[in-house]
Amino acid sequence: MPALLPFTLAVPANAQAEAESGAIDPVAMVRLASSGSAIGVRRLLDSLAPREITLEIVADTLLRENFGLLAAREAINAAGTQITQKEAAFDLNLVGSVGLSVSRTADRIEVIGRPRTADTDLTRDDDGDGIPDFVQGNRGTVEEVDGEKVPCVFEDDELINGGIGPGLCGQVPQYSEREEAANLKGPPTKRLTTTLGVSKVFAFGAQGSLSFSSIFNSKAGAQAPPLTRPISATDPFGWGDKLFWTSSASLSATMPLPYTKGFGKTGSPENFGVEAARSGSRRAVFAEQAARNATLAEAVQLYWDMIRSLQDIRILNEQKRVLDHRRTRIERLIGSGTVTNYELGQIQQELASFALREEAAWTQYLLRSNSLLTLMSADPDLVLIPADAEALLAEAVPEPPTDAYDRALVGNPEIMAAQEDLELAKLSLAFRDNQAAPDIDLVLTAQLTQSDIAFGFGNPADSFMNLTKPDKTNIFIGVRYLYPLGNQAARAAQSRARIDERNAFDRARQAKQKIVNSVDRALADIRGAEALMLVSRGDKELADFAYERIVDERERGLATEFEVVNRYQDVLTARLNEANARVEMHKAWIRLSAAQGTLEEDLLR
Repeated sequence: MPALLPFTLAVPANAQAEAESGAIDPVAMVRLASSGSAIGVRRLLDSLAPREITLEIVADTLLRENFGLLAAREAINAAGTQITQKEAAFDLNLVGSVGLSVSRTADRIEVIGRPRTADTDLTRDDDGDGIPDFVQGNRGTVEEVDGEKVPCVFEDDELINGGIGPGLCGQVPQYSEREEAANLKGPPTKRLTTTLGVSKVFAFGAQGSLSFSSIFNSKAGAQAPPLTRPISATDPFGWGDKLFWTSSASLSATMPLPYTKGFGKTGSPENFGVEAARSGSRRAVFAEQAARNATLAEAVQLYWDMIRSLQDIRILNEQKRVLDHRRTRIERLIGSGTVTNYELGQIQQELASFALREEAAWTQYLLRSNSLLTLMSADPDLVLIPADAEALLAEAVPEPPTDAYDRALVGNPEIMAAQEDLELAKLSLAFRDNQAAPDIDLVLTAQLTQSDIAFGFGNPADSFMNLTKPDKTNIFIGVRYLYPLGNQAARAAQSRARIDERNAFDRARQAKQKIVNSVDRALADIRGAEALMLVSRGDKELADFAYERIVDERERGLATEFEVVNRYQDVLTARLNEANARVEMHKAWIRLSAAQGTLEEDLLR
């Protein structure tokens, strides 16, 4: 890739002779302008480092270094990552979980005070008379029933016939304190649950999930089937195997019904997000192309403005030398009486005007150079010199294509960006229309589960193999209907999308009209510049002829010096107009190429 090439300005030994002959190159012109007793804006050239460039170098550096174009390229990368992010909504989502729960009990003994019935030992015989103390004591009973004393009867440490009355043992509850068990320690229960599942969202609006679970449940007890009796908690049937494993499977699916909210690619929020991201990516590409096109057009026209300033400076210098020669001749004749000081003053005033016009041309040149440096993101302490000025001026302007309008409407990136905005607005409107419809979903679920109320399986593999014969099968088919009252939010979004679609349509038409107008102006400018150049050439020939005649008449005393100066002004104007017309033809062709979106291709081919 070409780049800005540093070089050292060197004034050739015959630079002054070349300047007088008019065959000076841009490098020498800039060097001469900054040499000697330079005044005004030309004094700034001494503090600026010169850089020789060509139009190809400008275009290449601009496309690589311009900050605006770098930002536009980053926007393309950002839009690409946005697509990846949105497309991830359709990826398979794997879900895995492991859970462990342990349940255990501990002993807790408390001293509790409450009314209690005294315990009676029916076999206790403290006096050794062979008769239980209970029968002999009055505290054991308070009355006889059919002539017999009623003993107190305990079962499982509970008195079942206590109290006072017929058939009761007659013990009265008494308040006492003793240790009681609030909770007794038992064997721990452990439950381990592992789940592995997968879920997916589909582009047409449906979503489904499938999961498998394996459960290990070590219980403290077992509930045996009827007519069976468990031997122990860990081996209730004496098989010698711990049957603690069970499995389950779950499948669920939800799908919107046709003509309802969320159905199809148009109504899927995830699919809309992907399509919007893709549209944004395409628009970022068009925006970057438009930025390249517009920035190139601006830079190339600045480059041609620099060439025009150099042309004006060259023409002014050439014309000034001729007028300076005439002033020298007039000064020699001032003592002969044939000319007056007034006529000499006219020539000197005209020379002063030349100096001012040259100063203005150098000012414009430096302004264009600084603007171009800014676009190229280059060092501002430089002055650019178009080394290929003569070669570019010698090139003929291509003939405008007959299908310039069709090319512009098809290839201009601004039109394509506006059209992409319109397509996105249409997609958004279709999505919002769908979102305003009733929300009706078909819901399907199926569950296969194994029970470990009695016993499970010895290992997870056996459990999964027997999942085809589950202990419980649950299948659900239903329709879910959701409709917010008034549905105002969806209808407001729908109305906004309709307005945005109309605005995008208007902007697309406006962009097309703008480009058509640009083509119109560019074609008119090319034709106008061609006509101006032809007229200027004719004017130059007439001005040269009229100047030669008036000089000849002045030599014979038939004309005044004022008339000579006026004719000289006509020659200068004609030359400047011709040079300006040539540059304007190239600039108009650049604008036409930019309107067609082919400027970069035309410059770098």
